Amino acid sequence: MPLYRLHPIWGLGFANAPLLYGLAAASVPILIHLLNRRKFQERPWAAMRFLVAAIRKNQRRIRIEQWLLLAIRCLLVMLVVSAMAKPFLESFGSVISGRRTHRVLVLDSSLSMGYTSSGSTRFDQAKTVAEQLVKDSRRGDAVSVVLMGDPPRVVIGDPSPNLAEVQKEVEELTMGHAGTDLDATFEAVERVLAASSIAQKEIVFLTDLQATSWRPRGGDAKEGLARLIAKLEARRPRSVVIDLGRAGTENRAIVDLQVQSPVVTPATTVLVRAVVRNFGPTRAEGVRARLTVDGRVGPEQLVDLPVGEDVPVVFNQQFASPGDHVVEASIEEDALPLDDRRRLVVPVRESVDVLLVDGDFKAEPYQAETDYLAQALAPSEDAPGQPDMMRVEVVPESQLARRDLEAFDVVCLCNIAQFSRKEVDALEDFLKQGGGVIVFGGDQVMAENYNRLLHDDGRGLLPAAVGEATGDATKKESAFAFNPLGFQHPLLADFRNQADSVVAGLTRASTWRYHKLTLPKHTKAQTALAFENGDPALIEAPRHRGKVFQAATSADADWTNWPVHHSYPPIMQRMVLEAAAGRAAERNIRVGQPYDQSFDPSAAGAPATILTPRGQSRAAKLTAAGGVSQLHFEETDAAGAYQVKIGPPLASEVAFAANPDPAESDPAKLDRPALAERLPGWNFIHLTNWRELAQNAESVGRRGELHRPLLYSVLLLLLVESITAWKFGHNDPSS
Repeated sequence: MPLYRLHPIWGLGFANAPLLYGLAAASVPILIHLLNRRKFQERPWAAMRFLVAAIRKNQRRIRIEQWLLLAIRCLLVMLVVSAMAKPFLESFGSVISGRRTHRVLVLDSSLSMGYTSSGSTRFDQAKTVAEQLVKDSRRGDAVSVVLMGDPPRVVIGDPSPNLAEVQKEVEELTMGHAGTDLDATFEAVERVLAASSIAQKEIVFLTDLQATSWRPRGGDAKEGLARLIAKLEARRPRSVVIDLGRAGTENRAIVDLQVQSPVVTPATTVLVRAVVRNFGPTRAEGVRARLTVDGRVGPEQLVDLPVGEDVPVVFNQQFASPGDHVVEASIEEDALPLDDRRRLVVPVRESVDVLLVDGDFKAEPYQAETDYLAQALAPSEDAPGQPDMMRVEVVPESQLARRDLEAFDVVCLCNIAQFSRKEVDALEDFLKQGGGVIVFGGDQVMAENYNRLLHDDGRGLLPAAVGEATGDATKKESAFAFNPLGFQHPLLADFRNQADSVVAGLTRASTWRYHKLTLPKHTKAQTALAFENGDPALIEAPRHRGKVFQAATSADADWTNWPVHHSYPPIMQRMVLEAAAGRAAERNIRVGQPYDQSFDPSAAGAPATILTPRGQSRAAKLTAAGGVSQLHFEETDAAGAYQVKIGPPLASEVAFAANPDPAESDPAKLDRPALAERLPGWNFIHLTNWRELAQNAESVGRRGELHRPLLYSVLLLLLVESITAWKFGHNDPSS
């Protein structure tokens, strides 16, 4: 931005305008001349009369020569001072004033830019600076605007010379609540520059230089960013980073919020666990943490927050009715209020509906494959202390293909001989909708069918290949005991740190026969329970939006006596709850992450209306996707609860919550050396005051610099002055 403009047509400006006071030095040669005239006294001398006559004869010529030398010397002083003031021409054609410039304004819209100081957020400050830079652009310049976020957004891609419209777009920008994708941001800037035909380019980043935001994602992505920077540098843009942040700021945040139960039912007490972290440099004492459910303020606690430590805050909570409930944990607001609250959508179900498919169905008690499992999941009413939150339905294997799986949360397949392609497709669609599948072995299992249709070389829903059965169920003396693997898996967490008599209910269970399960390399599956020889006994793996559990042995007492031990019911209940948790997990996402939810395939084409936390209504439509209908919604840049209404033929209302990345709450920032170290090969100018952008030498050069021609003129005039002084002195009759 020019400091002074001397004429609206010429648009003459000076980068170092205060130096123009030095023009007064141009009077020095005149003063010297006058002083030299006064210091001589005239005395008559007879011999001088001949010289005086000669001088009088050439007096006019000598006077002109002296005034010419004086003018040259004054002009030299004026040119030197003017060059030091760095004049430039703002406009008057591209030849005189410099070439057109394509300026790309990149505004950091990450959560940390919501930090408030002096009554405005850093993002508001970035918008103000951007508007001023657009306002001060030269006639003929063009501007593009990119929002730096995750994902980034190109607001104005093609270089726009309509600066008034660009200013309007900048005024309407809203800050996101996500982090940043540095790689994608540089890629977006590169695309914008590649589409521009203007040769002279400038990139201006307006950011708080938060360390988290300016972090390459590592690995191949880091190499990809290096290639993008090299490609960008090949276009020879001028890159400027205007730092709007400040080091050593205070901030406290809710960094996590969870319900300590995979499934919640009415009237059951669950633990709601919030985690508060102090990112500031000083300890905070007596911070009030509050729980709010469906807008109603709940219990509060006062907590002390040491520097850099996570402090858990646990609340007991009951939900009176089924449906989606919005839980919010909050602390007292600080300078970054966006991370002082965190939301969680908790789907409360009337019960967990479980379908048990029996591969060896029999009417006699405890002779069918599913009898023990059904009793463990839904004990009779006269069994004290047992939960009553699961509804179990048992069907024979022949009924699987005819059942509507959408009505259930979990499907347990017990000793099924073989599957058809139709049945496998139905199970896959069930998993896409967030359902859970549990597969038990048994003597009827046809390994070839399982491996071909269910496992499919690691591409199917079954995490492990089914091998030959190991052991002999008729020889009870040859038994395999369980290895709980340190009770690390959530299924076994209740046995951790328990008395030996409790743990013995698991470790003393005997298995006489099991299928040898083989996991493929680089699998996401994990072994929850093993046998003492190291073979997996129980495997858990994610599949689509649901979970799959695969057991090596049977669900009944034919191959193992585990069903008659006290450890069997709690582990089976926990496994069903974990398997049913998939439908709740999709209700809570990270800000900027697309929201996807699957519904019955008959709902394809149904309209959906999404109400955002900003009060905006967005329209969407369910689409058919591989046996299900799917809602895909990408505008999740605001933190908070979203309400979704789906129209006919499926009349449904659901909610989901989007929360920011906890890393965005860390105010640690980069300085220039740290940024240069993170992004090697990037040539940039680092400014902490945006007004320095106009005073920077390179910026002046792009506005039609004049100081270099002035300096060349000084050199030329020095040569002219020397030659002229010598020539005039040589011709002086008095010399």
